[in-house]
Amino acid sequence: MQTLLSGMRFLCDEARMLTGITVAYGTQTDSEHALFGRAQEVLLTEDGLIPRIRPLGEDSLFDLASLTKLFTAVMAMILVSRGRLSLDERVGAADRRFANLKDVSVGDVLGFRVSLQTPGRIDDAPCREEALRRLFAVSVCDTPAVRVYSDINAMVIKYVIEAKCAMSFADALKQHIFVPAGLTQTFSHVPQDWRSRCVCYNYEHRIAAERYILRTDTPPGVAHDPKALILSRDGLDLCGHAGLFSTRRDMVRFAQALLGGELLAREALLEIGTDRTGRANGDGTYRQSLGYLCFTKHPLQRLSEVPAWMGPHAIGLSGFTGNHLSIDPQLSRFVLFLGNRCHAHVSHIVPPEGKTFEHYGLDADGVGCVPWPDGRSVPSSARYVYFKDARLHAPVAGRMRELGWLS
Repeated sequence: MQTLLSGMRFLCDEARMLTGITVAYGTQTDSEHALFGRAQEVLLTEDGLIPRIRPLGEDSLFDLASLTKLFTAVMAMILVSRGRLSLDERVGAADRRFANLKDVSVGDVLGFRVSLQTPGRIDDAPCREEALRRLFAVSVCDTPAVRVYSDINAMVIKYVIEAKCAMSFADALKQHIFVPAGLTQTFSHVPQDWRSRCVCYNYEHRIAAERYILRTDTPPGVAHDPKALILSRDGLDLCGHAGLFSTRRDMVRFAQALLGGELLAREALLEIGTDRTGRANGDGTYRQSLGYLCFTKHPLQRLSEVPAWMGPHAIGLSGFTGNHLSIDPQLSRFVLFLGNRCHAHVSHIVPPEGKTFEHYGLDADGVGCVPWPDGRSVPSSARYVYFKDARLHAPVAGRMRELGWLS
């Protein structure tokens, strides 16, 4: 446990890539967890950003970001297992608003066997109505050679689920997942009395070429994801790719419910984590290995969302806000990170041609602080993903071996 806590302390206080993080891991029946750091570090006032330290707690509510996709995949497979949805059914038949997907199967969208593109970015739309118009006008595009993963597939599947359930996506999740699994601290629309427990993702800093951007549009309880922000109406119309909020307790319960067969049969869970896209391109690159709305084991560990000690049918997902969940149905093991790398951090850097991360004051590993135009020095989390294996996954594996949970 001390090695894991040291890794968490390094990421939060030394490298300053996260404000705070909670880590949990375990089996179908047992789990252990640790937390470190802060739920909030600054507050924006008329005088600018000032310190406001608020520690993480056992009931801290995290923005799950892309971990929402696993709920979408599980909900789709629940409908398949109950004969209410066929993977061969055409998306355009399930929901006629997807006129360009009349010949595209649900299974192909779930498994990223088709790549989808909208006529214009959804998060750049001037209003919700235009964002929806762009989403329903989605069509098939050429499959990229390497990066196949996309939010759009999960966004489409949400509407297929609503059509088959004849209820909102949020109500479908509540009826078929939240209640059966005992998830009482998971929300699409965060109740007012829970907002004070929300981890803060506001005041995210981004650098796109020469543009320095400070986001102030995500107060506690509001989805950080820009597409969910414009589409979800503060969680009242939950998206398929992002928008759920949950606690460590509930996410452990969700993982254990999946491993225990409480929501899906083991065979269906294995199907979610079956690689349907991965391949070597012959030039030293690989196309991403993806299952149903998730990552699967990649041949190169440094490119894998799944920890090294998990097997070929493991499910892996990471959320932009700093989260990660991997579940191995064959080992009956899971590992969960719920963190915050967006709040008061430079989370995203796209250098212009001729520049590297070092030009922004970061070291070769991406650790350091970026000089901001207003004179502040802002810590960067842009390379956080590359530290997870050594600082979190490896210590978790070691601790699980100590406990006899991993051979």
